[in-house]
Order: sequence, then C-alpha cells, then structure tokens
Amino acid sequence: MIELTAGWKLFRVVCIIQMIVVSLELILSVGGLFSQKFFFYSLFSTLIYFVILVFLYQGLSLINYNYPDTPLSPRQKKSFNWLFLLNFLLIAFLFGQIVNEWRTTIPIWKILSGAGLSDYLFYGYSFLIANLLFIFHIIFLGGMYNLRRLIYQNTVETWQEQFSDSKSR
Repeated sequence: MIELTAGWKLFRVVCIIQMIVVSLELILSVGGLFSQKFFFYSLFSTLIYFVILVFLYQGLSLINYNYPDTPLSPRQKKSFNWLFLLNFLLIAFLFGQIVNEWRTTIPIWKILSGAGLSDYLFYGYSFLIANLLFIFHIIFLGGMYNLRRLIYQNTVETWQEQFSDSKSR
C-alpha cells in the first residue's frame, strides 16, 4: 500500500471533523422532529445532513480502499456522481444556515439592553458551527473531486503500463 501524502492525511482529518459536526447536527435535527413547531424543517434538515454524512463516509472509504490506483466499481461511480451532485446543491442550504445564524448573532444591542451573555455565546456557537460546516463542506467537495480525478488518472496509468509491458515482451 502506498502511503498517503500529507495533503490527503489532512483531508482525512477534515473529513473526520466534518463527520463529527454533521453527526451532531443530524442528532439535533432528529430531535427537532419531535417538536410540532418545526417538524417539516427538521425533516428536511435531517435528510440533508444524512446525505452529507453518507457522502463523507464514501469519501473516507475511497481514501482508505481505492487510493491511489484501485479503480472504482460502476456502483461506486454512480453513487459518487449522485452524491456529489446532491452535496453540491446542498451548499445553498449550508449557506442559508450561515445567513440564518448570522441574523440571530447580531444581538450585541441585546447584551447592552440586559439580555444575558449566555444567550450571545449560544448564538455565537451556532454561528461558528454553521461557518465551519460550510467551509469544511467546500473543502470536502473540492477534495472529493481531486480524489476521484487522481484515482482515475492512476488507474489509467496502471492499465497503460500493464499493456505496454505485455507488448514489449
């Protein structure tokens, strides 16, 4: 097995951190399903975080089992393509989360008017998590594109080497 480069090790760490954050958001969304007030939003966000989590799992699997030159099966390719497309579209949802959290994080005037500091810290924490999730997701999508391209290039090179060696004999 070929050792992972430092960049791919860092990418794997980002994937694991993002998987933890997405899992926590998924748990919060599932908990929101029991609230009658935000049922449909919680159902929608549960589905979104589940799709993100599945793609993260697939990304870690590709790094562990297909890197650097093990070709993807047709099923893996089809799954990758659909999940990549869905996750690319989910960037809009994650950006919407940032905007929503930013609107609720403005309460500096609330602190001055007597609202507690703990409220501000909670909103600040939510805003930070939304930003980290968005940034890590952009990095993850770029990394997954590069990983898929790298696996494909290495697979083609391996095939070409096999056929060029067999013809020269």
